[in-house]
Amino acid sequence: MRSCEVLALDVADVDIGRGWIRVWGKGVKERAVPLDADLARVIQGYLLIERPESGSARLFLVAKGPNRGQPLTAAGLRTIFRYHRQLSGVAAGHPHALRHSFGTALAEAGVDLSVMQALLGHTHVDTTARYIHLAPKRVKEEFDAARARIRRQV
Repeated sequence: MRSCEVLALDVADVDIGRGWIRVWGKGVKERAVPLDADLARVIQGYLLIERPESGSARLFLVAKGPNRGQPLTAAGLRTIFRYHRQLSGVAAGHPHALRHSFGTALAEAGVDLSVMQALLGHTHVDTTARYIHLAPKRVKEEFDAARARIRRQV
């Protein structure tokens, strides 16, 4: 998800029981994103233990300080990332880098381009195709597999 999509999530957008998140993307386009079981447990713990009391419907709220209970902002999200980079010793790592890592991992796992497009919320498949960096070995494997399927059909 894009940072702005994460920050715009309302509690009601997360269906832990069914394992889906309703995401409002660019151009106010809605998409459903599957919710990993591990992440569902983390979100459930956050909702039950860590999320401050608030009248806000937003999922992610400021946890400390004078803005406690207010919706988390883009600057606040960057601060959280900066804090955790310092704790972990990871020099780089920004919110959008996670999105690119996810897209690259999907491509490397051989996920269909149209599925990647739906998950990432891209309007044009050309944008999704940027994540695909095929190694020559992978191209040869796919070519050989396609030839084998064609031969079985004949």
